[in-house]
Amino acid sequence: MAYDDRVRIRRPAIPALRGPLMALAVSAAIFCAACSAAACSAFVLAAGDEVVCGKNLDWDPFPARVLVNPRGVARTILPWRGWWPEPSLRAADAWTSRFGSVTVTAYGQGFIAGGMNEAGLVVNQAAFVADYAPDDGRPGVSCQQWLQYQLDNFATVDQVVENLGHLRLDGEGWHFLVADATGDWAVIEYPDGAPRVLRRQGDRPGVLTNAGYYQALDSLPRDKAFGGEVDIAAGDDSFGRFARLAARIRDYDPQSDGPAAAHAFRMLDSVSGDDTQRSVVYDAVRRRVLWRTRDNFAPRSFDLDDLDFSPEAPVRALDIAVGGPGDVAGRLVDFDEHDRLVLTTSVLAVFASDEARTELRRRGLTLDEAASMIARAPRRKAILKRGEQ
Repeated sequence: MAYDDRVRIRRPAIPALRGPLMALAVSAAIFCAACSAAACSAFVLAAGDEVVCGKNLDWDPFPARVLVNPRGVARTILPWRGWWPEPSLRAADAWTSRFGSVTVTAYGQGFIAGGMNEAGLVVNQAAFVADYAPDDGRPGVSCQQWLQYQLDNFATVDQVVENLGHLRLDGEGWHFLVADATGDWAVIEYPDGAPRVLRRQGDRPGVLTNAGYYQALDSLPRDKAFGGEVDIAAGDDSFGRFARLAARIRDYDPQSDGPAAAHAFRMLDSVSGDDTQRSVVYDAVRRRVLWRTRDNFAPRSFDLDDLDFSPEAPVRALDIAVGGPGDVAGRLVDFDEHDRLVLTTSVLAVFASDEARTELRRRGLTLDEAASMIARAPRRKAILKRGEQ
């Protein structure tokens, strides 16, 4: 299936069932309060045989883990609406992971902020206003679980784009940047209830900040670095960060700038701020994940070739703030139910406003019960059929 860069992919024609809007309004208010502090940046740098993807998380501190996820994990959607699980909706879609992956999570297994799988597919996101598809009878899937779905199932950007209608997104306002080991990439946004896919084309930069992609792209000709008269790149807002990263992608020279992964960290430094909590680089060709954190600037890494993704392997984890420098695979530990619950509870405490508690009460949940639902979302080890690995 072919797509031009402005195509809107429509979901299957299923009659829409629209419910009360109060829950969504409360969730939107929570999101807006959180988004005011968020200023994330992500990019794809593809040059020659180099393909690296970088991501900064710029927000309030909260814990996170780097997870090693094996193949053969069977997952079921945890029904979702707004910022929270929705227990009144029945679970629906289920799948078994075809690919192992390394992910960064603040919630636990299967609910991620980004990552890379064995095939070199990379998924990242940034906060941005989104209008997801209306209720059509299927339960919503959270943005975090949607990201894990992509890594579990697909090897290329084409495959991700061709399957966007399989799940109905709900939850936080995010837009997404996906890339693969060939250097192909796509930005996926939801401006009007359906996904808008913006594909790699010509010298268009693979950059994601907190502005709409076309708005940020259209601002580049006005920037001095691109022949304009305004120093947009001097600003720390979404347009300034977009322009700085776009210029560094355009000007990258392996001879003078060195290896792409090292240059990627310098790019992330150029758009970092006082609230930058972590910087992650995914080397899709060399199958390596590298990261630094605000309080531990020593670069740490995993080489995917050295990790065990077999269906028999347990999920393994490492606190994103510890270890290093260098390869830290030897510090991985099994990620058990207690770890998941502690991590999820500590993260949800960030959102523990009066409005959030009121919204949870409407759903018959306490904050601790919501955390437990996320941490213990349905999953099990499954036996893969021959040819699925």
